[in-house]
Amino acid sequence: MIKAKVISGRFQGEEVRVSNVSIDELGKKKAACLFKDGRRANLPVTELEIMKAEPEAPRPRSAKTSSPSFISGAASSRTLTQTKNMVKLKAPTPKAPSEIYEGRICESCGQEYNVQERKNQPGKITECEDCSSEVVEKMEGKMVFSHKTGATIEITKDGELIHEAQTFDPKNKN
Repeated sequence: MIKAKVISGRFQGEEVRVSNVSIDELGKKKAACLFKDGRRANLPVTELEIMKAEPEAPRPRSAKTSSPSFISGAASSRTLTQTKNMVKLKAPTPKAPSEIYEGRICESCGQEYNVQERKNQPGKITECEDCSSEVVEKMEGKMVFSHKTGATIEITKDGELIHEAQTFDPKNKN
C-alpha cells in the first residue's frame, strides 16, 4: 500500500492509504483509498499527492543462537524442538534381540527358552521352538469399494476365493 495526502476536494488535508488504481469508462484514474478511521473512498488520482515512505529504523542485531539453523525439507508442521532434534546424531541402536536373554518356561514341555529368539516365528510365543506349531491359516484380503461407506473385503487362501464381497446398491435398484 502507498501512503498519500489528499490535496484537493472534499477530503482535503487527510492522509490515506492507496490499495489500487483503476480506470473508469471515461478514462479517468481513480484510487481506492482507506482513511485512518476505516472509511473507504474512490478518489480521483489528480486529488492525491504521494508521500515519501519513511525509512524504517534499523533492526537491532541479534545473537546467532536466537534462531535454529536452516534444515532442508518441509518444517512447517514441526515444532522448534523437533527441528533442532533433526540435526542431532541418533543414539546408538540397542542390542540385537539375539544378544538379549529373556528366559521363560514352555507351557507344553516345561523347558526354558529365550523369548527374544521366538519373536516373529510361527506358533504361540508361550511355547518353545520345538513345541510351537502354526495354528493360523494364512489368507489374503482385498478391499473392494462399491460406495463411500459400502466397502467389504474379498478373502482368498492360496489364490482360491473363500469369501466374495457383496455388492452394495445404495438406491436398491436390484
